[in-house]
Amino acid sequence: MLPEPVEEAIHAIADDRTSGASRLARIALDTMGLAIMEAKGRPEPNELTEVARRISAAQPAMAIVHNVAHLVARLVSEGQDPKAVLEATRAELDGTRSRIARTFLKIAPPRGIVVTLSSSETVLEALKLAHARSLIVRVDVLESAPGFEGRTFAASLTDAGIPVTVVPDPEGPARLATASYALVGADSVLRDGSVVNKVGTQALTVAAKDHEKPFYVACESLKFDARYDSTSWPRRPDTDRLFDLTPGQLVTMVVTERGAYTPDVIRTMLAPARERVR
Repeated sequence: MLPEPVEEAIHAIADDRTSGASRLARIALDTMGLAIMEAKGRPEPNELTEVARRISAAQPAMAIVHNVAHLVARLVSEGQDPKAVLEATRAELDGTRSRIARTFLKIAPPRGIVVTLSSSETVLEALKLAHARSLIVRVDVLESAPGFEGRTFAASLTDAGIPVTVVPDPEGPARLATASYALVGADSVLRDGSVVNKVGTQALTVAAKDHEKPFYVACESLKFDARYDSTSWPRRPDTDRLFDLTPGQLVTMVVTERGAYTPDVIRTMLAPARERVR
């Protein structure tokens, strides 16, 4: 049995149905920090590994939650200073969005009309930087029922001075006929190049392919998931209702802080790592 504050934090992670993957990663990091604090800063490696396992099991569909928790457990078990590990991991999480945005600039089409959906801090950062370089004409944002996160995202774009149109979800795919490209975030990128993201993503990818428009995904490389492919990814009622599993062949490029990769390259990258994942 883990310390009661840690148990409560893990249960809160499991019950969270509103936070995005990037926010959940920060909560997972805070929970690892709590476990270290409860151990007076000197956690036993097996105990910290168990905390990481429980955190991962609390949100099994979120690769970044698994990766962050196990990264901290591994580095501390190797003898690194726990406080330094927590600070470095937080700095990595906080710094990726700007680096992803800079990567996106290298491939962003000029003067683009963009279609997106849901709400992503990473996509927001990329669009803001592209707009600052005069690469954005307008962004069409799907409302993204049932949570309607797209409306909030559209407000953030407006606050940044980016022209935006809020689009009812059923009309979203048709917007690809006149758009330049689609850009969305991701909750996970699986080892076969498939992308897990808000429901409605797959319909956009199909429309992008039909209209021969690029479909870009922007996310942290910590969201790469060597544990699962599209056949083994864990499904449960809330994931089927809220998330799409989009085949990699419908995605043009996945943009990360380390570079932009085609799904074929991601499959190659994650194939060796598969053998190391437990």
